[in-house]
Amino acid sequence: MGTGDLPNYFRRPYGPGLALVGDAGYHKDPITAQGISDAFRDAEELTAALDAALSGRQGFDSAMAEYQQARDQRLLPMYEFTCDLARLEPPPPQLQQLLGAVQTNQAAMDQFVSVIAGTVPVPEFFAPENVDRIMAGAASVH
Repeated sequence: MGTGDLPNYFRRPYGPGLALVGDAGYHKDPITAQGISDAFRDAEELTAALDAALSGRQGFDSAMAEYQQARDQRLLPMYEFTCDLARLEPPPPQLQQLLGAVQTNQAAMDQFVSVIAGTVPVPEFFAPENVDRIMAGAASVH
């Protein structure tokens, strides 16, 4: 059974007496299955922000605004990638070519799976020099 359209959004993850992590603070389609990993990572970053605020090293609003900014910056590339995948449409031709090249290169395949696992950042995998290296490797195979 499917789920239909799921809303994708970012919320301000803090307010008077509250702090949000994971899906409570932002939500993306579960197609990339990163919800719990995001929640753990958010909780770790939130802990550091709360420590700065509660210890008096930084004001609450300032510490939490930095937490939000860091969270959003870290999550936005995977959020956008996930939203694209969740459309369940064929990928654009350039991505199709890249994925075709990935399947002939074990290291690139491992790296792509690591993107989906959330252990390699999306921008690192899709960096022009990495894409060029993958495509050059595929060209040398054929």
